[in-house]
Amino acid sequence: MRPRPWTALLWFLLVTTLAVEPARATGLESQRGTVLVAGRPEVPPVLYVDSGTVTRVRFMDLVEPRALPGPEWQGRVEVAPFGERSLVVSPVKNLLEGERLLLPVTGRTEAGEPVTLTLALVTRKEVVDAEAWVTRAHVIPEPVANKDEVDAVARKLLASHEPGGGSPRLSLRVPGMKGATVPASGFRVWVESSLQVEGHLFVTVTLQVDRRNTRPWQLVRVRLEAGCPRGEGLPVRITSGASGRYQFHTFTTPMPEGAGCLGLTLEEDGPRTLLLEEVKVNP
Repeated sequence: MRPRPWTALLWFLLVTTLAVEPARATGLESQRGTVLVAGRPEVPPVLYVDSGTVTRVRFMDLVEPRALPGPEWQGRVEVAPFGERSLVVSPVKNLLEGERLLLPVTGRTEAGEPVTLTLALVTRKEVVDAEAWVTRAHVIPEPVANKDEVDAVARKLLASHEPGGGSPRLSLRVPGMKGATVPASGFRVWVESSLQVEGHLFVTVTLQVDRRNTRPWQLVRVRLEAGCPRGEGLPVRITSGASGRYQFHTFTTPMPEGAGCLGLTLEEDGPRTLLLEEVKVNP
């Protein structure tokens, strides 16, 4: 859906301010830097929107994203391209409680391959995404302990440093069984390790399902915030794997200089949220 010509300037002004004042006026928590996890058609990434806020959606793996809204969007939500890798989204009025609108997005990779993914828009009473990133998770096939797969991941980690800089400087921290605040029962989650390679941080988290009747965890949103107390979220890339009742997620981001700890929030499409606070990393 293209914005009408007379609204083009208004879109620009709204997006550059990211509607901070309207979000504050309505009492909503305005989040920036949440990462939406795409790649599974059965679980689309969830974007929190509000009629008082323009949301900027930034795509890490897509170039020239274009939205393909259906007829149910007419007169309800405006969406427009913004730059080479972004869309802006703003509801004319809030969605009903429990309602979600599906927004197909097309684009291409850096190599020119066509890509289509779908976002699920919802309205929450307490929070809105002023700015969010969308990334596609790389999934390692089971079994995750396969030596070839583990070696391949290790090679990718070590190859991530800047070329021509000699041997990469490594900083590895193994915090042990530091657990998470888990409002929903049936899970144990902890940080396995944090690895820094030439300014890039790799945080590996293990999640264990304790109860056999607990439905599988489906990661759809991530917030990795540098510093304690936590600040604005950082863009991350995700590598995931599973083995039996265990899941493994490695989150990769350029680490701000001097940050000695971070906070990590893992969200499902539903009420289950996992919170890891004051995760120490080597400076």
